[in-house]
Amino acid sequence: MGVTNMDDGAFYRSDFYIGLSLAIISSFFIGGSFILKKKGLLRLASKGSMRAGQGGYAYLKEWLWWAGLISMGVGEAANFAAYAFAPATLVTPLGAMSVLVSAMLSTYFLNEKLNIHGKVGCVLCILGSTVMVIHAPQEEEVASLSVMAEKLKDPGFIIFAICIVVSAMILIIFVVPHYGQKNVLVYILICSVIGSLSVSCVKGLGIGIKDLFAGTAALKEPLFWALLVCLVICVSIQISYLNKALDIFNTSIVTPIYYVFFTTSVMVCSAILFKEWLRMSTDGVVGTVSGFLTIIMGIFLLHAFKDTTFSWDSLPLYLHGAPRGSTWKQSYIALSTHEILGGDMDKK
Repeated sequence: MGVTNMDDGAFYRSDFYIGLSLAIISSFFIGGSFILKKKGLLRLASKGSMRAGQGGYAYLKEWLWWAGLISMGVGEAANFAAYAFAPATLVTPLGAMSVLVSAMLSTYFLNEKLNIHGKVGCVLCILGSTVMVIHAPQEEEVASLSVMAEKLKDPGFIIFAICIVVSAMILIIFVVPHYGQKNVLVYILICSVIGSLSVSCVKGLGIGIKDLFAGTAALKEPLFWALLVCLVICVSIQISYLNKALDIFNTSIVTPIYYVFFTTSVMVCSAILFKEWLRMSTDGVVGTVSGFLTIIMGIFLLHAFKDTTFSWDSLPLYLHGAPRGSTWKQSYIALSTHEILGGDMDKK
């Protein structure tokens, strides 16, 4: 009995590290795909073609956009495989690595400056991801398509899925025509909420493919094909609205905000569908949440201060006094009691 438990533990650990490796590889391909697709969209804009944000599809003729799509496809395939080996609670937050890759590459290929705040944000993303890896659950919560089918019938998940579909339809029909090109959150919210369902489909398909290699007739299961159709629909919607967001807004804005909302949506969906949190200790839950919040802080620094002119070279100026020409550099002298009382009398 003890030998069996040890073998099972070794099996789950090997699966865990395979999933972890695939998730990291996918982040590099996905991060690079943002840059390639943005370069393609910028080239089209310089030629005067109708932009994706205005409903145009000229990007389908741009090879750079297709290179970005292929890169994203490779990354998503690796990510797809990662879900078959590791919990969604681990795989999805590691997408922060794609934000890091995108931020670094954008400074070289898109001339989007990364200041000291952005560099600190990148470090925080790495630290937060490391903490999440250490505290992530290593058990595989769904082992077969039959178990997946039972989880999909859970009333809590059914209500969640209905809310997601209804909210996405409201955004697409009523909000996008008025605010889509003004507020980056509109397109990103659509991608994020739909993305939570696509991850559930990927998890189910990954398990089905894993069963297929193990000799189970997974292709005969109606659930397998239903999940595949649902995945195609969800991914199509995500690609369409992510293209619109990338075309209109800065990559350094779209990528981090998309990460935060998408990851949050997936973690909520995972908690409802897979109930991974119930298998975690208190320390594990606290560590996972802390790691995720650390990543969000890093993402915030990458985004909120992206236009701030601040570097290591200018740091001594801020430490010893205000930059040249600034009105901040003033001498402050303690006032006497008489002067304070006199000032109060003047105000009255």
